[in-house]
Amino acid sequence: MGIVLVLTSVCTIYIYKNSDAFISLPTTESILNLENVSADVLTAANPNSTSEDKKNAIESHKNSSNTSVSDQASSGSSSAGSNGSSVDNNSAPAAEESASAFVAFYSDNQSDTDGEDVVHLSVVNKILGTGANPIIHAGDLMEDGTADSLNRYNNIAATLLATRTFYGALGNNDRNGGDISTPSPLYLANFAFPNNEQWYSVNSGNLHIIILDSAFSSTNPSQLAWLASDLQSAASQSRITVVVYHHPIFSSSIESYLQNYGVDFVVAGHIHTYSKTISNGISYFTLPGGASLGFATATVYSTYAQMRTYNTSGNLIESVKITNR
Repeated sequence: MGIVLVLTSVCTIYIYKNSDAFISLPTTESILNLENVSADVLTAANPNSTSEDKKNAIESHKNSSNTSVSDQASSGSSSAGSNGSSVDNNSAPAAEESASAFVAFYSDNQSDTDGEDVVHLSVVNKILGTGANPIIHAGDLMEDGTADSLNRYNNIAATLLATRTFYGALGNNDRNGGDISTPSPLYLANFAFPNNEQWYSVNSGNLHIIILDSAFSSTNPSQLAWLASDLQSAASQSRITVVVYHHPIFSSSIESYLQNYGVDFVVAGHIHTYSKTISNGISYFTLPGGASLGFATATVYSTYAQMRTYNTSGNLIESVKITNR
């Protein structure tokens, strides 16, 4: 008999240091070509490794990275949440409806050690295994604005960047070296995002994706004016709309725009711990990061999106149905 968990709060917070507490999804994952990744990274925990040890570490990583986080809905029970959202593990759409978009989100990898690179690599593999495209990063892909931290990101995410469309939001660690008040010129030169690269929007099927800069331009009048205009555009009003930025609820002005113009859900990072809050019909997701790095996927249909969040091991944390407002 299934066990139905009734959620008694519109705010659910999961802190998951013990990943075995969650249910694994048993399908097959596409794995990053590990021959392109330094064996030293994969054996960072043992700097005295021999060449044979490093070879074995690579093979072990290949064999252990076979847990899929495919977006196939699994059978299970669900419990209704408020404002149209629900925790739902049996949420396959009607047979006649196909998804118009399947995207992934992650945040706060910000690695500056080989050990942290191993965690980042594992999560990148899991994201690739879902088949999601595009991939949206909610900030702090660098650790300190230096070339080394950007090179670490580019090395670990090389296959993701080469095979997926990638969009990023600026985080406070994506800064100009010692100048914490401006974004890293290395970051801006590394990517080619739309508009001014700090705030912009794109469409993926029936999903309108708005990227904002909460790290360096949170009160910039130009960003606020642009946001108000974009939210009222046909591209936003005719689609499910998600807003992505780094700091959870960084501006009351921003929040009023989100409420007034029908934003459906928000994705942020920064605090490295997963949480979901529903406020005035909007679902706010904060993604896990740092040592607890995880990710999320959104499957988008004509009138709703199914948001699924996963921990470092690729185990499902929560599945939430988001109805178009």
